[in-house]
Amino acid sequence: MKKIIAGAAVVIALAALIILSTKSKAEKIESPAHKDNAVAAEGKVELMPGFEVEIGSELEGKIAEFPVREGDTVRKGDTIARMESGDIQARLGEAQAALAVAGSRLREVASGAREEEVNSATAVLESARADIEYERTSFMRFRELYQKGIISKDALDEKDKVVKNSEAKVKKAEEEKRLLEKGPRRETIKFNEDAVKRAGAEVEYCQKLLDKTLITAPISGKVIRKYMEAGECATKNRALATIADIGKTWVNAEVDETDIGKIRLGDPAEVRCDAFPGSAFPGEVKVISDYAGIRKVKPNDQAKNMDMKVVEVKIRLKSACPIKSSMTVDVKIKP
Repeated sequence: MKKIIAGAAVVIALAALIILSTKSKAEKIESPAHKDNAVAAEGKVELMPGFEVEIGSELEGKIAEFPVREGDTVRKGDTIARMESGDIQARLGEAQAALAVAGSRLREVASGAREEEVNSATAVLESARADIEYERTSFMRFRELYQKGIISKDALDEKDKVVKNSEAKVKKAEEEKRLLEKGPRRETIKFNEDAVKRAGAEVEYCQKLLDKTLITAPISGKVIRKYMEAGECATKNRALATIADIGKTWVNAEVDETDIGKIRLGDPAEVRCDAFPGSAFPGEVKVISDYAGIRKVKPNDQAKNMDMKVVEVKIRLKSACPIKSSMTVDVKIKP
């Protein structure tokens, strides 16, 4: 009997040990500390906004020079092409000449009459006054002769007309001298000022057109595409080339909408690419899109639901990496 009891006790003890061991393992497996909560996604390497620019011409015409080639590195402001500009340069020259003439005329008007002009007007006035004195004296003699019946009434009237004409000349000479001494009218100055402004505006317009014949790089980077060559005709709706700063890239990862709640800005990420096996490139979540859309990158996992919507998540790599723009990558985000 004692042996039976002892045997039963051993069996019970072994059963309890097995149960406790199994429970411990289960707890260990289900423990959150041992779960892998990383979010997997697929994506593509993209250039960041503003670092890939298509360059075109604001003017339509023939390309005179286009020396850059695909793969060339350029700096912001470098001239990469030049449009033919002969007609614009000729127009600019004419406008500059017109501006010089208008400016000279304005200075002349604004400075008033020269001393020689005033002296000349004074001389004309003195001569007119002398003439009127002579004609008035002559008229008095004619009137005496008429009263004596020596000359006719028509002869006297004719002499009276000469006197009045001489008086008009005196008034005109006096007015001309007064205007010269007073200086130009405000209306005259404004008219010439407006002429200078119009000529200056034409010069500015032609200069801007000439500036537009030089096609410059809006950013520093590499010429990744060249669409035209020298001698071809450019149009406003056709690009000449594309420049990109290939160092300014990030990963556009497509995260399943069911996983997006696990991700926050600043979460670390790991990027891998089949072209570089065994290499992992660290990154950080920088942008989380505000909307969900359709999947654009085909996932490696064929079991994934292709109809499930995804949210775009931008991941900035922490250092330069050899992955090229538009290459497909696998992403693992660690919340």
